[in-house]
Amino acid sequence: MTEIQDTEPLKESGTVSASRSVPAPVKDVWKALMTKEGAEALLGEGGEIGLKGQTWNSINGKSGVIRSLHPLEQVRFSIRREDGKFGPSLVSVDLTPEGDKTLIAITHTNLTDDVDFAWLTSRWEAALDRIEVHLAS
Repeated sequence: MTEIQDTEPLKESGTVSASRSVPAPVKDVWKALMTKEGAEALLGEGGEIGLKGQTWNSINGKSGVIRSLHPLEQVRFSIRREDGKFGPSLVSVDLTPEGDKTLIAITHTNLTDDVDFAWLTSRWEAALDRIEVHLAS
């Protein structure tokens, strides 16, 4: 019997998730995320990851606040869009060591039902693509 899998992104409690295992140790992934390119991969062009409580803005209308920063483990930030597509909501980027690799897990919560969950899932998948390219350079 052939198993049919649903290709729609999970939509549980207003949350979308994306994750990827990358061929780099946690310290290298963290270092990459703290660069201009790494921050922009997550926040959009012009976005910067600063200290807890620091606000950030990208040139494409997204903004928020760094909610927590746990070196080598996690960064959490609020995010909203000027156009009202989402926000305010919360994004957590968690790093988990896997030997000489790192699992990067992005979880976006507190989303309203009118959010395009497929679009948002692909947005975080694209962020993981950009982070992986940045790590390879």
